[in-house]
Amino acid sequence: MTPTDELLNVLHEWHMVEISVPTLQGDWLRCEGVARMHGPTQLDVQILPSHWPFSSLDAHRCWDFHCERGIHFIQITAYPENLEHPRHMRFRIEGHRTHDHMRENLRVETDIYLAWWHARTNHPPHPQPQRTHVNLSCRGLSLCTAEPLNPDDIVTLQLILPGTTLEHLQCEAKVLRVGPTTKKGHQTALKIVHILPEDTEKISLFCLAEHFRNMQSKTRLMGLMLGDW
Repeated sequence: MTPTDELLNVLHEWHMVEISVPTLQGDWLRCEGVARMHGPTQLDVQILPSHWPFSSLDAHRCWDFHCERGIHFIQITAYPENLEHPRHMRFRIEGHRTHDHMRENLRVETDIYLAWWHARTNHPPHPQPQRTHVNLSCRGLSLCTAEPLNPDDIVTLQLILPGTTLEHLQCEAKVLRVGPTTKKGHQTALKIVHILPEDTEKISLFCLAEHFRNMQSKTRLMGLMLGDW
């Protein structure tokens, strides 16, 4: 098997990967590490020593590796050849394929500027957007609210998405569930039910950019934790 130029271009140097490790029970353990090509058909991998050894590892099955490639990701299947040390793992590549990101399913932890009010509240002034930590996708979001909401409530959301240009948008969302009260407030999950198509695209592109930024940060952190590669 000869890798395509795309695989060689991505993994000619250390690159962040998400790893699925097969177990004897038939399921998968998940971890993160870094990988790069070793010759035309082999893959060198490093993981944090705290992940090793894996419980119930099945040494006779392929591992799966996922890495970013622009707006796509690459899935690599490879058999282990050397698992003596978490800093010196080597695999024989069996195959790979490229997928598009499923942007509608992409969720990110991020900070945006957000205000909300009950949709039937038409009396100004409405609250000003405040910096808020959210779990965001183009389908909905979850956040902690100081005021408790009720399932099935409809609220109006005003969002400002940080970036090179501040994207302003407004939509309506339905409360799906409200979790237990914590020190930060009431954990609330919202589903977007009414939004302009162009605003859905704005959220989708913002989430994709945040996802790539988070992956780059993880790569730098992994480099610091693993030391000199």
